[in-house]
Amino acid sequence: MNIDRFPEEEKTEAAEEKTDNNVRLIPKKKRSRALGVTAFVLAFAALLLLAATGIYGFARYRGRVLAGTDIRIFSIAITVGAILAGIGFVLGIVALFLKRQRKGFAISAVLVALVVLLICIGAMYAYQYIFSELNHDEMFSSLSEEDLGIVRINNGEVIREKTLPDPVDSPEKISEQAKGMEIDFENLTNEDLPEEALAAMHSGDPQGPSYLLEGADQITNFMLFGLDKQGSSDANIILSVDRVHRKIKVISIGRDSYVMMPQWGSYSRITYAYNFGGALGAVRTVNHNFSLNIQNYITVDFDQLIDIVDLLGGIDVELSGDDQWKYHSHMGGWEALQYSRDRKDSEINRAGRQRNVVRAMMDKVRQMPMSDYPEFIRSCFGMCTTSFTADELLEICLEAVQNGYTVESSAVMEHMNCWAGELGAERYVYFVYDLNRASDWIYRTIYEDLYISGYADEVVPTQPTE
Repeated sequence: MNIDRFPEEEKTEAAEEKTDNNVRLIPKKKRSRALGVTAFVLAFAALLLLAATGIYGFARYRGRVLAGTDIRIFSIAITVGAILAGIGFVLGIVALFLKRQRKGFAISAVLVALVVLLICIGAMYAYQYIFSELNHDEMFSSLSEEDLGIVRINNGEVIREKTLPDPVDSPEKISEQAKGMEIDFENLTNEDLPEEALAAMHSGDPQGPSYLLEGADQITNFMLFGLDKQGSSDANIILSVDRVHRKIKVISIGRDSYVMMPQWGSYSRITYAYNFGGALGAVRTVNHNFSLNIQNYITVDFDQLIDIVDLLGGIDVELSGDDQWKYHSHMGGWEALQYSRDRKDSEINRAGRQRNVVRAMMDKVRQMPMSDYPEFIRSCFGMCTTSFTADELLEICLEAVQNGYTVESSAVMEHMNCWAGELGAERYVYFVYDLNRASDWIYRTIYEDLYISGYADEVVPTQPTE
């Protein structure tokens, strides 16, 4: 029997291998570090990724330029970090249980991976906590431009046609949809208007086409609706985020405006569009009458407005005229609601009060410490319904708060020749004005030098005639 022995200085382990004729000693393989090193590299790479993203985010925050794209970068980094750390953790655990693997790098990999996973899980939980209360209207994402009545743009030209869809809902169908509502549907036509109102409604045709120039797509428009207890839109406000001129523009449309309801094929007050058609009916009505491209909305009822203002610790409103004697400049939620709904003088002034409240709320949010944002955003999202996703809303909020945008506010009726009077069997007050002229003024206000008007002159407003 032959026995081969290995020199003692090699210090390798030996094992016996038996054959039919002899027994010899063979060396076992050396323990490998490959799996543990691989696990450690993955886990450490994940940690470096999160650290780099955190430093980048802190620098952007200190520079007050944190934007929605940064939030998406954070989200991607957290997802990639979690995946790398998860793989590293699994490989580290496998290395710990394999006999031929050294344990040092494997243990380090498991510990680093656990730290990264805890950070990622905490970030994901915080995100879900903040946005879990959001009432997202998923239906809007599936709607076409035709469904929303969005204006046609041909090679930049704004086409202000008011062609009604075919077919429109019958009065019987509308009455069925509105069952249980307190407001009666009235089927008004231009034949119900006096001559003075018809004159205000048609103030002259444009001298040529109107155009949007390159860069207009950097301006995002959406609707803010404030509902009363009957479900009517007591406030109808166009909000524009203008990334070109670095402005937030707040434009109110009077609730008593005489507009075409495209789903009805007749005229009514714009406030009823939400009451009978919900957010879709209201957005479609605004787009149809003012030739706009609204694709999203935020809806808040006035009871929720009280809670939002109170969450801000009240707002500071700049008062003028009789309002100085009736209200305090610093308002809590209830006083802000009474102020914004005050009907003591005119619809134009009332719309101005609503814009003052919106502007004061924006100013207060800007002054809020960043540490207060998560809880405030969570609470606000639970009080509104919107077609925006959480990421889209967060991007808009960050832009408005951090990027030094100025806030401008105005009202359509302040810039139109209006006729005001009672119409219909219920004798409700209506404001009648030229909707194409109003559309042109809205475009001038929103797009500024990115819009070429087909009207050679602007409207010189007068007091509403009755």
